[in-house]
Amino acid sequence: MNDYPWRVQIIYGAILGLLLFWLFLPITIGWKLLATLIILAIAGGLFYQLLKYRKLLNASTHNIEFLAEKLALLPARQRYRLPIFLVTGNGAKDFFPEDLTVAEQNIIVSSEAVWIYVEEYSELPIVFDSLVARWPDMLGRIGVFLALTPELESKQGLFTAKLQAFRQSWVDTCRMAKYQLPVYVSAHIGLNNLHYHDNATVPVYWYQIIDRKLSLLDDYLSPIDNWVNDKVINSHERQQRLAIRAMLLEYEAWINSNILQVLSDTKQPIAKCIPTGTVIYPINNHQEPDNLIARRFADITTLYLPNDPAIEQVITAPDRLVKFMPIAYPYSPIRKAICNIVMMSAVFFMGALGASYWNNIKLAQHINNDIQSYELIAMDSYAEKCEALALLKEDRELLNTYFKQGEPIKLGLGLYHGQDLLKPLNLAISNYVPEPPKIEIPKPDTVYITKREVVIKEAQVIRLDSLSLFESGQATLKPDSTKVLINALMDIKTQIKENNGVGFLVLISGHTDSTGDANKNQLLSLDRAAAVRNWLIQTSDIPETCFAVQGYGAKVPLESNDTLEGRAKNRRVEITLVPQTSTCKLEDEN
Repeated sequence: MNDYPWRVQIIYGAILGLLLFWLFLPITIGWKLLATLIILAIAGGLFYQLLKYRKLLNASTHNIEFLAEKLALLPARQRYRLPIFLVTGNGAKDFFPEDLTVAEQNIIVSSEAVWIYVEEYSELPIVFDSLVARWPDMLGRIGVFLALTPELESKQGLFTAKLQAFRQSWVDTCRMAKYQLPVYVSAHIGLNNLHYHDNATVPVYWYQIIDRKLSLLDDYLSPIDNWVNDKVINSHERQQRLAIRAMLLEYEAWINSNILQVLSDTKQPIAKCIPTGTVIYPINNHQEPDNLIARRFADITTLYLPNDPAIEQVITAPDRLVKFMPIAYPYSPIRKAICNIVMMSAVFFMGALGASYWNNIKLAQHINNDIQSYELIAMDSYAEKCEALALLKEDRELLNTYFKQGEPIKLGLGLYHGQDLLKPLNLAISNYVPEPPKIEIPKPDTVYITKREVVIKEAQVIRLDSLSLFESGQATLKPDSTKVLINALMDIKTQIKENNGVGFLVLISGHTDSTGDANKNQLLSLDRAAAVRNWLIQTSDIPETCFAVQGYGAKVPLESNDTLEGRAKNRRVEITLVPQTSTCKLEDEN
């Protein structure tokens, strides 16, 4: 077969294997390198087998170029219509003249078929493959013609072994072709020693066996009995035909038991080879002493038949027998390659889906384990809690990166749901209470206690319009938002001073309207709250531990989202001072 489809399949399969191991499967680098070496070794071995087989093809198909020249002389319509027969067996050479060149001796183009001589049974698959590689349109029009001369065989066991070897080669060829090649069998047996009388020999006919009945291979497939009882012949010729009929019936019985039975023996662990047509040709140029046919008639008559000089030197190919050879329509090499590529792609896609599913499961388990570990830590274990909080922030940063830049291919293929993990992550992070600042208690001899009543005023919500701070859909502060933020900072400090002596927590929450994806809105609101917090930290002297951020998305609207005005009011950032004892305090400026 042509190397090109197989080379493409090998390269394509190797690439898919490497992609699966390197991009999807959750294995270590060592296993990936080992898998790469195995894949490359397998691909190299397959390429070596292709090269070795190609050399074998070139050595076994030296007549292909001559066949191309002969086919080129035929009309195009006939060239693509004629069946091609691979002629093999110990009687195959009888069909081919010996007085021509070596190439011409092995190829005959008749009116009904192309006949190619194959010397050894084992070469049938190779010759078939070379023909299909050179002429893909021949696929489905190639058959096998087994020509046997039983009188050249003297050992029954060896003859049976040869038939079994032919059957195995035919099965190998069918396996390569992906369809059963039709098989025709011809037996060349010496009836050329029979005469009508001293000066007239018996006319040579092809006799076909159909359903275990003999007939002439003519235009009408005349039954042998009709040929014997023809009214236009004289009695002497009828007696000669009766003698031929008796011998032919014995030949038929011998062929059924010694050839056809071996080819279709169910005890063999391979497919049965049932010939499409079987014929007897009563001519034989040579024979072995004490051959199989001679022993057959010796067992019946106790006489050995003589072998007179041959009537003809070359047997004419039985065109009538193969004229209506069944044509198969199997897949061409290109179509088979496409089917194989589709199958490899399907296997790769299923493997990639399985690996992606497993990677997403591992990601969810990792984040859920971090959240559970964080929640199991007591709130007053501030150092341990802070380390767990850092892990949660790393997880959130990873998910935010996947959201902004796209998830990696190992988590893709439609199975990634990392945004669903952001809500429990943000909830766990927002519940974090930082460690209160340490207060040094003065020594008793220097302590001055002044009693004063602490009155906590109700905290006022500082509400900022998102459009005054950010561009639509963005979380980066606009250059002209400084004035608004300064006013907000002043309000924060005013409220802190009014509640001097009381701890506080500056809670910054972001809100959006209901337009767009809910997960994206929630993430946008959180990023906007974080941007305001970062500005306040950089600009003021309020410690970083005094802040907390939260993103609500569209979950806490001020107005209905059904109107433009309502949606405008809902797009906001709110700053609220939450009183908490011993949390954060500012030094008194007085």
